[in-house]
Amino acid sequence: MLDFELIIFLILLTFITFLFQRKWIKLMYKKGKVGRDIHKEGKPEVAEMGGIPLIIMISAFSFFAFYLEPNYYSKYLIIIFTALIAGIIGIIDDIKDLGGKVKPTLTLLASIPILITGSYDPHPSLPFIPKTSLTIVYPFLIPVGIAITSNAVNMLNVVNGSTPLLVIPILFTLIFISLISSKMSLIPLLIACIIALLIFFYYNKYPAKTFMGNSGDFFIGGLLGAIAIVYSLEFIVMVSMLPFIMHGFFVISSVKNFLEKKQIKDKPVIIKDGLLFPSLKKEAPLTLMRLCLAEGPLKEKDIAIIFFILSMVSSILAFLTYFLTQIKLI
Repeated sequence: MLDFELIIFLILLTFITFLFQRKWIKLMYKKGKVGRDIHKEGKPEVAEMGGIPLIIMISAFSFFAFYLEPNYYSKYLIIIFTALIAGIIGIIDDIKDLGGKVKPTLTLLASIPILITGSYDPHPSLPFIPKTSLTIVYPFLIPVGIAITSNAVNMLNVVNGSTPLLVIPILFTLIFISLISSKMSLIPLLIACIIALLIFFYYNKYPAKTFMGNSGDFFIGGLLGAIAIVYSLEFIVMVSMLPFIMHGFFVISSVKNFLEKKQIKDKPVIIKDGLLFPSLKKEAPLTLMRLCLAEGPLKEKDIAIIFFILSMVSSILAFLTYFLTQIKLI
């Protein structure tokens, strides 16, 4: 499953990325690339674009794995190039704001590597029914799927540590499914992603020293979407990402537009005495975090824990869904 050379390379990457992350944070502060931590008193400045070291680590691992065994890890290139296109769009947005409509539209382009290489099976598995045939429609759904996963991860990155806590349970679920579904070639990439996210979490956990930035969020979202399509795990990944999907649906349906967070005048959450309260204004958008606060105020760390629990639940549901897809009713 993991070649000796790949294990050694992953260990080296882990140490290098851990140290590089620290240097990168200092560089972002020095360059003035900072954002405001809006869920803390005084809104302190935090280094932005912290997802860049994560992007480099996962990409380097994927290219090295392909170099070692090009046939066995051939799918890695398609997945990584898809994620990189999404990540580059995020980098551009971090540097120059693309706007709430242009950004999600551009993420449609991230699907190009999958479409050009035909790295998909237009017969997705659904619970209890035979494989569906979407030969004509499926290629048109791929850009939409990548755009959804990319933007969904970005939209729910609202508290310190949220992206790692939401995504890591999904990756572990995919490891378990890969073990029992003969998709063994996917496992090394998933392990590398978990390690990269854990490194980032060390610096992003409350109180955050760095933010992921749109670059990292789009990369991770594009990666999940690409894995789902290339390894024919569409429905499994969709179920595991239910917290992301719910949040996106709540926001878009309540705002009725694609807006940047800073464009929303009435914030869904307010802070007072170190606690987060749900906004009582009708104009404030409905979000997953606002729903979490419906029973009363919470600390930011508590919201992150709730997100983690929600991701664990959706990941367990995804694991059960896999077994349901193996049951075909006559």
